[in-house]
Amino acid sequence: MIEFFYNVVKLSQVVVVIFGACQFWASRRERLAADKVREAQERLDSNYQAWLVVNSAQGKGGSGGRIDALANLANASLKDAYLQGAILSGANMKSANLEGANSTAAQLDGALLQGAFVVGTRLSAANLIRADLAELVGLEEIASVNYAKLDEVLRAPRGFREWALSQGAEGGEAAAIKSGSERGFSEQFRAM
Repeated sequence: MIEFFYNVVKLSQVVVVIFGACQFWASRRERLAADKVREAQERLDSNYQAWLVVNSAQGKGGSGGRIDALANLANASLKDAYLQGAILSGANMKSANLEGANSTAAQLDGALLQGAFVVGTRLSAANLIRADLAELVGLEEIASVNYAKLDEVLRAPRGFREWALSQGAEGGEAAAIKSGSERGFSEQFRAM
């Protein structure tokens, strides 16, 4: 009789553990979904706070915190943004959505572009010197990269430099080989 009772207790313990594991596994999807919603909300809150600083500082002297607010664009949605000639040197644009953005002649030197989505992005004449290009998404669908400066880019995906140079980008030895007339055209293009 005691042995039967002992087996029933052991069986009930196994059932409780299995039931707990099933409940944990079943709620896993809910936890993951809640985490994604929380991360998206945090990203939105961060963007709203940055724009609040920018908008509240209009018409005031000094930077009014605008430079700091705009320097952190991690996870920002800049889809179809007009960034032509923008000064984003050293900006944190990690995992930013730059789909279709016009970044022609933008100053992106030293920028963190790790994991940025660049499908359709125009990078013609952009300064990418020392920019971190690790894990860029959509490289093969960048709209234009001609005359972009690629000197000392960091962690560029395999084949990116070669592809960009074949599209007319400038960097390293390729820039030194160009003749004076081509350099003049490039400088005129950037000035436009």
